[in-house]
Amino acid sequence: MENLEQNRRAKKLIADLDLTPDEIQQIIATARVHLATFDPDYRTNVTQIAIALDKSRPTIYGWADKSLEALVHALRMIRTGRPPKTNKIVPVTRKRRIKDA
Repeated sequence: MENLEQNRRAKKLIADLDLTPDEIQQIIATARVHLATFDPDYRTNVTQIAIALDKSRPTIYGWADKSLEALVHALRMIRTGRPPKTNKIVPVTRKRRIKDA
C-alpha cells in the first residue's frame, strides 16, 4: 500500500511540475548523490549513475551541488511558527496650507 501511495504522489508531482523524463532522471540522480553524501548507511556509485544517464561524473556532481545549494536556500527561506507581530501602519495626514488672500 505504501508503494502505491508513493507512486500516486510521484505522479502528482510530475504532473504538477510538468517534469520531463530528463528532469526526472536528474532529480533521481541528485537525490542519490545527496543521500550518499549525508547518510553514511546509503551507498551509491556515481559512476553507475553517470553511465545510466549517459552523463559524466562531474556533470552528476555539478547537478548535486547546484540542487543542494538551492535546497538549503529554500529551507532557510521557510518561515516557521507564527509570523512576527508588525506595527500597524498609521496613515499620515497632511496639513493644508492656507493661502494668504
